[in-house]
Amino acid sequence: MKKLFFLAIIALLAIGTITAQGWGWVPPETVRVEGTLQLVNGQIVLSSGTATYYVPALVRYIGFIDELREGARVSVEGYASGGFLQVSKFTVGGREYDLFANAPGWGGPGWGQGGYACCHFGPMGGAYRQGRRGRW
Repeated sequence: MKKLFFLAIIALLAIGTITAQGWGWVPPETVRVEGTLQLVNGQIVLSSGTATYYVPALVRYIGFIDELREGARVSVEGYASGGFLQVSKFTVGGREYDLFANAPGWGGPGWGQGGYACCHFGPMGGAYRQGRRGRW
């Protein structure tokens, strides 16, 4: 009886491991959307024809990129999910900005260089390497 119970537990664990692999998951496709920026309910929205997408990643660059303002013509490349765009690149004012070009952990400098590169701390981390010691 104990052997049968132990065998059933092992079988259930094996079945759970196999079904948890996520074989049915399909990676999102990259989309390119062009439109104008608008401010709706305090959030940045990209309007393209009749479609509107919330673009929360652009909030970080407001005030740092002069051309990035309400009414600006923007081209965004990224992943669409529902009414949101996860931005990987965007073009505004004729300049392209790649958000993951130098990000540690995304294939840019800092990936796999040892130390604390993924967290921007330590001897090989981004903050130290770029001369911004003691600041984030």
